[in-house]
Amino acid sequence: MTACLLLVVSSCGSNDEKSLAAKPAELEKYEKTAKLKRIWSSTIGEGQDRRYSRFTPAVVDGVIYSADAEGRVFAHSLEKGRRLWRVNTKLNIGGAIAANETQVFFGTYDGEVVALDSSSGEQLWKAQVSSEVVAPPAVSDEIVVAQAIDGRVVALSASDGGLLWSYDHPVPVLSLRGTASPAIVTRQVILAFDNGQLLSLGLQDGVAQWDVRVSRPQGRTELERIVDIDGAPLVQGAFIYAASYQGRLVAINRGTGRVMWTKDINTANRLALGHGNIYASDMNGKIYAFNSLTGDVVWQSEALKNRGPRAPTVIGDYVAVIEEEDDYLHLMSSTDGTFAYRFKPAGNRFRSPSIAADDVLYVLADNGKLSAYSLAE
Repeated sequence: MTACLLLVVSSCGSNDEKSLAAKPAELEKYEKTAKLKRIWSSTIGEGQDRRYSRFTPAVVDGVIYSADAEGRVFAHSLEKGRRLWRVNTKLNIGGAIAANETQVFFGTYDGEVVALDSSSGEQLWKAQVSSEVVAPPAVSDEIVVAQAIDGRVVALSASDGGLLWSYDHPVPVLSLRGTASPAIVTRQVILAFDNGQLLSLGLQDGVAQWDVRVSRPQGRTELERIVDIDGAPLVQGAFIYAASYQGRLVAINRGTGRVMWTKDINTANRLALGHGNIYASDMNGKIYAFNSLTGDVVWQSEALKNRGPRAPTVIGDYVAVIEEEDDYLHLMSSTDGTFAYRFKPAGNRFRSPSIAADDVLYVLADNGKLSAYSLAE
């Protein structure tokens, strides 16, 4: 019963207002000052399934790696979208891909962490963990860190999948369907949990260094007390940024765990960082830009209110946001939030966050259409 509740809460989070007959904002007219031009598209197997997986691709060294709900993993060249290889792992892939220069990693619904050779797709190793792994692992040259939905964190040898250390963290009775990906920064592993807690562990030994409450559960019901952090922590210099559902956005000193500033926000989406700002979309459809040093609101926009905007992505001087209402992709100015361009990407429904590299935006639709769009002004 709990698993069912997890799925329902997460899949309709951005539609809460619609259930109360909230009307989506009418799209406003705008002056086109930029354009995204499609440079290639490819079909990635069967795409998503009915589970709330997010098959966000990974980009490394001129290659984009992606997966589908049928257990297939793909590698395409960034330049022209040429397929380099495809393998059918016959595994129950749980979500997004992670990669480094030599390996591709993913977790499964059957509690496995898997490594493939990045040049061929050949399976290098498979390690059993305690429960489902639905977020991409974090990888360094020698260590892979994965977080399972039961709160256990494991560090595995990147060479053979051997267990180096593990850490157990309690989970609440009810939470959103999803887990934040760990973040590795030099000798630290930054972890976000379903109880609104952010934790720093030593990469080599798994020893806790500090912990911070991003949000504290409040309310009388389990639903009211959900404070999940489902977006991976962002790290820039001495700061770590994280935000929670029904909670707040915080900036934390990476070395000490000291909270530098906080802002109230309700989000289950990934944050974006660029141009000295933190960009976020909340559960009512508002888009925010916060100064990354002070937390001051640089701008906020209600232009997509109740339209279900997904996670923002910074590309060039713009913030790209795909909405759930009509599948439009919007380019917004990173400096003031005004619209610069709007179009419907190839495919339909866009659960997986888009990613950007070198002024090219990569978008994976739920039906398996992977497309690359270059920024042209």
